[in-house]
Amino acid sequence: MNVKSAKSKHEPQSAICYDYLVSKMQRGDLIGGMSVTEQGLAGELGISRTPVREALRRLEVDGLVVSEPRFGMKVKELGYTEILELYEAREALEMAAVEICAEKISGIEIAELEILQEQMAGSVRDPSRMAGLNYAFHKALLNAAKNRYLTMSCEAIHKTLAILGATTLANTERAEESLIEHRDLIECLKLRDKEGARMIMGRHLSNAKRIRLRQINQRLINES
Repeated sequence: MNVKSAKSKHEPQSAICYDYLVSKMQRGDLIGGMSVTEQGLAGELGISRTPVREALRRLEVDGLVVSEPRFGMKVKELGYTEILELYEAREALEMAAVEICAEKISGIEIAELEILQEQMAGSVRDPSRMAGLNYAFHKALLNAAKNRYLTMSCEAIHKTLAILGATTLANTERAEESLIEHRDLIECLKLRDKEGARMIMGRHLSNAKRIRLRQINQRLINES
């Protein structure tokens, strides 16, 4: 990727570099423990080291990378307790969001969710694409709730969860299960069923957490 040729006229290179790194994390190409260097990223993106340095500082403030003496920057590794806390916070916030969403969502916004759901159904064999569509689905839900503070809080959690690596949707059983949960959630939103939407979102995120913890436990077993 060459940021100089691809960048927006109005967007600084540091912002594009930041978005690029977050995107790599969300795809599972950059996970906890991996090192990131100014020189390597500058060469990869075709820019100077200054905007890369600014992007890394921003990621450090966000808690996505850490600076280690003599080793430079590394993607933060999350502990088991931190992961549980993140999912706990995500469940509380997104369950509240869908309750609000059930009151405020428009017909156009429901149609957008249905389109994303159809695209996800066609991407079960492509976990990376499905994960991107899933992120878009949850972002569309937050947008429909029309609460900027809920949106900012949830997006911060989504970014942090991205550093865990492979999406839980790489598990085919989970991918199929997720589609059913999304479908049921859309039906509740159509009916303005706040309690039903809240219950389904709780189940949806609880199932995602279950698969995530299973992935982590399996990785620990493989590394031991």
